[in-house]
Amino acid sequence: MWKFIKYQNNIDFKKSIVVVGFPGMGLVGKTVATQLINSLDAKLFASIYGTSFPAQLIVNSSGVGDINKVLIYVSRVGDLGIFVVTGDSQPVNDSEQHMLSYYILNRLKKYNVVEVIAAAAFVSDVVVTDRKVFIVGSNEKVAKKYIEKGAVALNEGVISGLNGIIVGWAKVFGIDGACVLGETWRSIVELNYVDYTAAKLIIDLLNGVWGLGVDTRDLEAKGRGVEKEVELVLKSFAQQREEGGKEGEKRPYYYIT
Repeated sequence: MWKFIKYQNNIDFKKSIVVVGFPGMGLVGKTVATQLINSLDAKLFASIYGTSFPAQLIVNSSGVGDINKVLIYVSRVGDLGIFVVTGDSQPVNDSEQHMLSYYILNRLKKYNVVEVIAAAAFVSDVVVTDRKVFIVGSNEKVAKKYIEKGAVALNEGVISGLNGIIVGWAKVFGIDGACVLGETWRSIVELNYVDYTAAKLIIDLLNGVWGLGVDTRDLEAKGRGVEKEVELVLKSFAQQREEGGKEGEKRPYYYIT
């Protein structure tokens, strides 16, 4: 069961894109969505409530509570309309993720959507200094457009969750789709940090393809801070492991794989 609450009328775009960013590994997709909303001064267009989200009341810092929902924001850059779709969580099972993807696209398709772009994370097992953005397109033409701006084609694998499946449903609707995956470190994910660097790289790619003009300098600074903190933690764990091995003590509780 879904309930659509619309806050703006008279929205008319000759061409628009939909950028999707839900919570996932490293909060990459969510961070991309938040940055776009803030930088583009996007306004709340609609909310989608449903019974498939976790049964939780989300309480903010002001003591106000609300249930999990999807938020859709809208902005414009030149003649291009931009919808940003995000939320605090994803539906709890595969079936409901499919249904929500269908529902979102069925509601937005009338606004001349030409492409659905989902932001997500690609987790690398090692600490990578020269990070990449991987692309999966609904067709070769879409993929090529992003590759020409520096993305790397992902040639195999599975992208799970709403950030992946909505691209597949876009294809069913006859809309181009792209999943852009910012490379993150497994250590950042396992230590529950937000990967601002991966989010920055995705937005830089979107800037190149769509001319959004979003400033990512703040994400770059935050990303460097996170990387330094994680590197310090890894160094500390490595020292503990070495000392534990020498003294025959038990191994530390955390291992880098």
